[in-house]
Order: sequence, then structure tokens, then C-alpha cells
Amino acid sequence: MRSGVIYTFFAFSIWGFLTLYWKWLGSVPSSEVLAHRIIWAFVFMVVMILIRKKFNDLIVQSKWLLKQPKQLIIVIASSLSISANWIIYIWAVANEHVIEASLGLYIIPLVSMLMGILFLSERPGNKGIFSIFLAAAGVLVMAFSYGHVPWLALSLAATSGVYSLSKKFVLFEAYVGMTIETLVVVPFALIFLIVRGIQIPQSISVFSQPTGLLLIGAGVLTALPLIWFAEGAKRIPLTMIGFFQYMTPSAAFLIGLFVFHEPMDRIQIVSFIFIWLSIAVYAWNEMAKGSNRRVDRSSTI
Repeated sequence: MRSGVIYTFFAFSIWGFLTLYWKWLGSVPSSEVLAHRIIWAFVFMVVMILIRKKFNDLIVQSKWLLKQPKQLIIVIASSLSISANWIIYIWAVANEHVIEASLGLYIIPLVSMLMGILFLSERPGNKGIFSIFLAAAGVLVMAFSYGHVPWLALSLAATSGVYSLSKKFVLFEAYVGMTIETLVVVPFALIFLIVRGIQIPQSISVFSQPTGLLLIGAGVLTALPLIWFAEGAKRIPLTMIGFFQYMTPSAAFLIGLFVFHEPMDRIQIVSFIFIWLSIAVYAWNEMAKGSNRRVDRSSTI
């Protein structure tokens, strides 16, 4: 359990500050950033596989995967959901929607809790259920006030929720699993960059600039937290993962408000108040469950 907490903490710490990194890449179209992110993450994972002498494991488990339709579907769903999540968030940062995106990131833990309840028979308790309703109220306030559903926020939450759920069913070691996940979408990323390079030759010149190094670094900063997240997801409940997920939107919200100086109206404030209350209720619930577990253990000694 302790190692799972450490892995998960560091994963979400990096994700929280990637908002600044994507802003530095704001001059590059979101689709190109995503393609480079996928390719360089795969290259990094291959290097890590070779360093750890896991290449034979990669070959063996890849062959095994092709004979396991259910696992293959899970891996494809995992790969597509995280790729969709990446491009949505990169686009949001590049187009000055960080605060709106942070709303979606705040909803992610609630989606994780719901999926834990629906698919994994996890029981967050009455306070956990109440926290879900509070956050849902925050989303509804924004939807009714603006006259439209906050699709950007909900898309981020849904894609991340699917990814979190899929990691509970993946049987691979984290390094091998991450390599296979990126391998699934690498061909599409390569084809996209080749076609774009032919259509817009100027896009190739990005590697003669510091931006090229940032694009390569994006792969490393993509792979590392995903590896740590995969290791953490195997060791702690999905509901606890939901608690850690509040680190990322909090960092994104503060960056959007105080670094990028994005405006925040009254409706957004009301929505965030509901969501922050849901966080407080959920944290209270987790602390209460932790105290009960300690009391139960001490009573058995």
C-alpha cells in the first residue's frame, strides 16, 4: 500500500505542472504535440525496456496479447482513451481554457469513484456518494447558467476515467504495458507527421529550434508518470486514486488563474465551490475510514 501511495503521488505531481510545459509548446499545433508525445514516449519506453533487460518479456507478452481478445480490447481502450485525454488537454492549454480544463480534472476523481462503484464493487460510503452529488451540482450550475454542457471538462473526465478503470484489468508489468499502449498508436502518429511534413515542410524545421528538445522531453514526461501511475493503480483502491487526482486540477487551476491570468466569472466560482466542497467531504470520508481501519487493527492485537 505504501509504495502505491508513493508512486501515485509522484505521478500526479508531474501531471499537475505539465500545464506550464504545454504552454511553452503553444506555438506548435496540438495535433503535432500529441503525435510527438506518443512517438517520443514510445522511444523512451523502448530504451527503458532495454536497460531493464525486458525486451524478451515485451516480445513474449505481445504475442500473448494477440491471443487474448479481452486483454487486447482493454489495451486498445486504454491507449485510445489516454491519447484522447492528452490532445484535449493540450488544446485547452494552448487556447487559454486552463481553468475550464481544471474543472474537468476536478471531475475525474468522481468518475473514478463512479466506475469503482459500478464495475469494481467498491464502496465509498455515504460521504463518498454525497461528494459525487456535490460535484455533479457544480457541473450542472455551469451547464444551466451557460446554456450548454461543459463538454471540454466532461471529455477530460470521461477519457481519464476509462483509462483509470482499464489499468485495473491490465495484467502486464508497468514498463511492458506502457510500451504496448504507446505502440498501438505510434503508427498513426508517424503517418500523421509524415503527411504533415509533406504538406507543410516548415513543420519539420521545429527540430532546429529549442522547441524540438521540448517535444522530445514531452515523451519522457509522458512515460514516467504513466509508469508510476500504473504501479500505483495496482496497489491502492480506485477510490484512493480519486483522492490523489485532486492534486493535478488544483495545480492547473492556480496556474491558470495566477500565472496565465485567465478570467473567472461568478458562475465558475459557484461551480468550483461545489466541487471544492465535494473534495472536503471525500477527504473527510477517507480520513474517517483510515481511522476506523487503525482502530480495527488495534482491537485485534
